[in-house]
Amino acid sequence: METLLTVLGQAQPSATHRPRSRPPVAATVAALWAVLQLGLALGHLAGLDVTPWAGTDPSVLSALSTSTVAVLVAALSGMSLAGLAAGHRRGRRSARVAGGMLLATGLVVALALADVRSLTLLGYLPMVLLHYIGVEPFAGQDMTIPAPVLLSLTHSVGGVALLLTGLAVFTGSRVRGSTASGKDREEAERRRIAALRVGHWAVGVAVAVPLVYASTRVAWALGIPLGVSDEFLVMLGDAKFAGLGLGLFGILGSLLTLGLVQRWGEVFWSWVPRIGGRAVPVSLAVVPALFVAMAVISAGISFAVIILGGEIDRLPGEPVDWGAWAPELLWVPWGLALGVAALAYRVRREGWDDAGPEKRAQRHTTK
Repeated sequence: METLLTVLGQAQPSATHRPRSRPPVAATVAALWAVLQLGLALGHLAGLDVTPWAGTDPSVLSALSTSTVAVLVAALSGMSLAGLAAGHRRGRRSARVAGGMLLATGLVVALALADVRSLTLLGYLPMVLLHYIGVEPFAGQDMTIPAPVLLSLTHSVGGVALLLTGLAVFTGSRVRGSTASGKDREEAERRRIAALRVGHWAVGVAVAVPLVYASTRVAWALGIPLGVSDEFLVMLGDAKFAGLGLGLFGILGSLLTLGLVQRWGEVFWSWVPRIGGRAVPVSLAVVPALFVAMAVISAGISFAVIILGGEIDRLPGEPVDWGAWAPELLWVPWGLALGVAALAYRVRREGWDDAGPEKRAQRHTTK
């Protein structure tokens, strides 16, 4: 394992290649996920009382048996380890193959093995944290986290780690602006301008959708039956205040998403103690955004399976209560837009550390 993590820390060769003393965090997390899940999968296939996947319905894998999914997980884990080990090899072709393998594996893990329970945990996380510090926001509500939910969250984390590592391997080491040729710098600048334009559109979608969802939940908490019947609102009872928490969480997410195209998402405000005026680490914006994007898409797929599959009666309320289910149909485009916005932000921030304040401002305002 130590040898594997060592080779993961080696970036793709370039004119500015510098060996790293430690492997990237994403590659380390991806390797740990792969080793853990490979052990669980092999243990399950050997007859032990362990499983790498706690099935839920609906899911894109719900038609498969747990043993079949265990074989799939073992294969995905093996592919992940192979891609991680191959990522340090010299040569552009080798890097592209390894990166493509990691990207494909990460998508399957984040969108298929993970499910709606990951997003559910994220939505209720503030209330869960309050519970663990002794504050009960909703009396009588069980705020403990079941093991299957944690397992789904593990797949979400592992999938995003594989995606980030695959992206880094596929694109190779960055050629910093200070040493790149004029042609390279011009090409990089064109990519940044295009990324800013695409990012604005993607952020617009990623901001609007959660606000649509939040509007219904906030209205319910205020006693307004937006998109639902009066009977549905009465049936919710105090649960409508849990929905309020989810709605407020969505509003906060929308505000943070704006940072992917705003100046304050690139440089900390000057009044912030100690870090004011410094560049925001790219990973601080990209990693959470990609994580939420994958969780939202996975959850959106689950809801689409129910609603488009003609099983809408499985959801609370009646089919006419569109406010309870229609916003969820927008989760897949929401997740896709958020993912695109995060990647556009990453492209736009390439070579950020080598640019002075004036150049940074020019990059941000160029349309």
